[in-house]
Amino acid sequence: MRTFVAIEVGDLSTSEHASHPTRAPAHLTLRFLGEIDATRASEVAGAVGAAVASERPFDLTLEGVGAFPSSVSPRVVWVGVTEGREAVVRIAHRVAVALSAVGFPPEAQEFVPHVTWFRVRSGRDRERARRLLEGTDPPPSVRSVRVTEVVVKESLLAPGGVTHRTLRRLPLSGIERAEG
Repeated sequence: MRTFVAIEVGDLSTSEHASHPTRAPAHLTLRFLGEIDATRASEVAGAVGAAVASERPFDLTLEGVGAFPSSVSPRVVWVGVTEGREAVVRIAHRVAVALSAVGFPPEAQEFVPHVTWFRVRSGRDRERARRLLEGTDPPPSVRSVRVTEVVVKESLLAPGGVTHRTLRRLPLSGIERAEG
């Protein structure tokens, strides 16, 4: 199963963009793991759950747009994180350390907190990205999300698009757990 660890953020659709078929997934990916089996997914959930349990719930603000690899040649248009950025980076680091302990090597690229809004796959997408990144079209409205958990999800590829299924919800309780 294609698996990833994320923070759910809800729907980024705005009324002017709601009909666009490539609207953002409703999550901020902390780490994409790729194909793993169910036993490995359970091991991942245990390790990540222990790593994030002592984190306190926090507010996250989604604001502004950017692009990967660059605004000149965008392949992905994303919404950024302002308030709560430090907490997301800290949690992503804890997730990386926990995953390293169960055999997933660290990623080569630095973690950049963002939510993918859409992927640039056509000329129409490229034009839309240009307008957004130049400020001609407005970005999604600024909004806050209360983060109380991290999730382990499965990504299911189908002809109609990608769907996600939550495998485990891992609460942020703010309580240190004793090593046992």
